[in-house]
Parts: sequence; C-alpha cells; structure tokens
Amino acid sequence: MNNVEELYNEGKLLVRAMDQPTIRIKNGMKYYECQTWIDEFYLLMNDGLFSLSTTLIIPNIGVKNYKNVGFLINADLADCFHIAKEDSGSCGSVRDNDFHANKPDFKTIGELANYIKLNNATVMNEVNVNIKLDAVVGLFINKCEIVNKLLKKIYVVKKILEHMTGIDYPIYLYDWNNGKIEKIELTKEQEEDLIENLDSRQIYYWPDEEKPCLIQIEASGIHK
Repeated sequence: MNNVEELYNEGKLLVRAMDQPTIRIKNGMKYYECQTWIDEFYLLMNDGLFSLSTTLIIPNIGVKNYKNVGFLINADLADCFHIAKEDSGSCGSVRDNDFHANKPDFKTIGELANYIKLNNATVMNEVNVNIKLDAVVGLFINKCEIVNKLLKKIYVVKKILEHMTGIDYPIYLYDWNNGKIEKIELTKEQEEDLIENLDSRQIYYWPDEEKPCLIQIEASGIHK
C-alpha cells in the first residue's frame, strides 16, 4: 500500500480542485495552457500557499469535490486552520490578514472525518490550509463520462510538474459515487498511445521572472 492509499484509509487525504489545462492557439501553433498549475506550484516550491481551499475525502463515502481535476494533499503536513462541514465561502488569505469565512465547525481533521463517517455526509466540505510542496502527494481525476479526456489533461499536468519540481506524481481516479480511489498505472505502450492522442504535445511555460519557454512532450520524456 502506498502513501496516498494509507492517507486515504486514515482519513487524512485532502483534494485541491484545479482548472483543467486548455488548448490555445497562438501564431498558428496549438499548445496546452497550464498557467494556474504553474503559478500554484511555483508558490509551493518557494514561500508556500496560504488559505488554500481543499476538501477532505473519506473511504467508501462519495464526498463531492469542486472540479474534475486537481492534486492530493497529506493533511498531516498541512496547517488545517479552518475546517467546515460545508462550503464556508472563504476568501482572502491569513498571510495578508484578510481571510474571511463562515464560522468553522471543527477543530481537527479527525473530527471532520468522524462527522462524515457517522452522517454519510457526501456534501462538499471545506478545509482551508497553509502548505508547502512536501504536502503534495499526487494528482487526481474524477471518474465520469469524460474520464479519457481528463486523463489526457492530467497527464499534461503531470509532465509540466515533473519538469518544474523533478517529482513524478502518481495519478489517481476518484469515484465520488462510492468513495473509492484507484491508482492509474500506465504501461509503456499505453503511455505512448496516450501521448500520440494528445490534442497537442506542446506546453507554454511561464516560470516566474523568466522568459517563456516551450516544452515538448515525447515518449522519451520532456524537452525544451
């Protein structure tokens, strides 16, 4: 059993919902735009992210989350400072002293996990956290009718994050109908086929305070 599955079984796995990469066309060139991911992970690698909105998911209970893709967080390595059983309407940042949200319901992740289990609470909860890169343990996509499209997009994210951080994050499939997670294992042949069927093999990359560069996804790796 790996770290993600252990955290999930212990009620310590948070999901951070993110925007899907989108296809853009510039000067006749088609490429993936992943800037929201790049921005958040640049901060994670440096000062960290503050007051991030996340959701706790629990085994065998289909807790809803905000979007179909995102990343997974180890709650033990996060400062979980505001914990609510539903969307708390949070905004602002504790770092800037302008964080606002509805009154929290719990003091610990364990209390929220117990509430979800006892009440079969599938409604999306909200946990606001302060984290750095070491808290990120993987990527996820939701199981739904467009799962194959989502897999292509999260694979693109996986490659840009590998380029940025040097970390090869595992991808998990989350089924919010029954609260199951499953690691997506791709054979070399499956990975090559996935790359072949991407909408583009190119990603524009804007690291902070650096000039834009173009990354090419190939079966042998990623290339500038």
